[in-house]
Amino acid sequence: MLAKNQIRWRRVLLTTTVGTVIIFAMATAFRYWQVKTQGWCVRFAPNGTQKVLYGNDCLK
Repeated sequence: MLAKNQIRWRRVLLTTTVGTVIIFAMATAFRYWQVKTQGWCVRFAPNGTQKVLYGNDCLK
């Protein structure tokens, strides 16, 4: 009975880990796609000013 519990926990841990990695990969891919198509981002300077950038300028 102990062996079955270990297998279940391993399966749950493996499924959770794989699911988390997939979600992070999808979020990263979506962010790059968003920036390349219509995305925008904000850059902050050390003096407190901010600048809104669009498109490929966000990747620089």
